[in-house]
Amino acid sequence: MQLVFDTTALSQVLASDDNLLRALHQQSWEQLLIPLAVDAELRFGFKAGNRERQNLQVYETFVNEFSLAISYPDQTTSLIYADLAAWCRQKGLSLSNNDLWIAASCVQHAGKLLTLDGDFKQLPQVNLLLV
Repeated sequence: MQLVFDTTALSQVLASDDNLLRALHQQSWEQLLIPLAVDAELRFGFKAGNRERQNLQVYETFVNEFSLAISYPDQTTSLIYADLAAWCRQKGLSLSNNDLWIAASCVQHAGKLLTLDGDFKQLPQVNLLLV
């Protein structure tokens, strides 16, 4: 199975959160994925802070050390996004566009989403790894 990071989880992993690091090592993963929306949110956060260079170095080291791959959206991701967004609208749920892109990437790759964000619990279509 593939492990897909959301922004909250990846931020905490980069901050060396012991609980999340243990969760990573409790199971063998085929691949570790970062949806493009997560990559963009992290980079924006780094730019908005006062330690951009240091944060980028930690991020790039982690990506290289664990052979993480960036998951780029394609038409399949777009179709899944549309289905998830329509389902949320029908249920009266409000998730951010980035959360929907992250969820769509996770569903597309049949992954398990590592998240600290409770909003994803509203999506039964997404397999979650909550820590």
